[in-house]
Amino acid sequence: MDVQKFQEKKDRLFGNHVLLVTPMRPDGSLDEESTRSLIDFVVGRGVHGILTLGSTGEVFALTDEERRRFAELVVEHTAGRVPVGVGVAHSSADASAALAEHAEASGGDYVFTTGPYYHPHGAEGIFRHVKHVGDASGLPLMVYDGGAGIEFSLPLLRRMAENIPTLFSSKLFLPYPAKIAQYADATDGRVQAWAGHDQLNFLMLQYGAEGMTSAASCVLPAEQSQIFDSIRDGRLEEARRLFHERVGPLNSIAFANVLQYPQAYKRALTWMGVIEHDACKTVMEPLDDVRTRELRAVLERIGVVSA
Repeated sequence: MDVQKFQEKKDRLFGNHVLLVTPMRPDGSLDEESTRSLIDFVVGRGVHGILTLGSTGEVFALTDEERRRFAELVVEHTAGRVPVGVGVAHSSADASAALAEHAEASGGDYVFTTGPYYHPHGAEGIFRHVKHVGDASGLPLMVYDGGAGIEFSLPLLRRMAENIPTLFSSKLFLPYPAKIAQYADATDGRVQAWAGHDQLNFLMLQYGAEGMTSAASCVLPAEQSQIFDSIRDGRLEEARRLFHERVGPLNSIAFANVLQYPQAYKRALTWMGVIEHDACKTVMEPLDDVRTRELRAVLERIGVVSA
């Protein structure tokens, strides 16, 4: 990819990028029609971008064939309305690199990866893995600080920034939002800081995050984009009101347990009529009666579904 095209893609990457769930049928296969409906819903309500095949999308439970097809589907149906990022996380650097090549060939706008998981990981192994992924594609690369339980130290991020030309961003999932403010100095401004934890994004934006990814944006896309825009434009009280009245209550139930949040957002989307089924891959725990009851109650309280 030439320098001008890379810069054009990078310049479009900002704001609220929805972490898309992966709609499925009851048999666990991809539900392509519901996926198109979901894309139209979030784009029509103002998300600035889509990040697909992350943890919210159950990427760890999909086959490589399903991952490729889903990436193609999302890029095709989004049709350039907003940028699309493709998660390529894998414990194998070669497999992750191949998925990054496919993301570029399919028309994706950026790729997203964790460090290598499953096997033990030190700084050198993480660096080699991420660089291999970055070298495989000409697309802008976002890394995941805290994803799969792997923290990227500031010296490691600096080394990555100095040696991986496509690296543009690190999104933070760790429970200390102030680290957001340290990325720019640690990398001489080469790496943008993005918020990446639904319960902490509101704080991370105030520490200077230049973008954010959000699972809750599947359900509340307009509100999440308005929060980003309001903080960027200095309207903190407006952002605070939206967070405490709309987003915070939803996340207190849906995101309280990271083992069940994709299930919660999928169930909400079925109640809203956006997707047909709330099915998940076999490994995902079902929502129990208490979580289901309280999820319904909070959605009614914030006006997303009728009582």
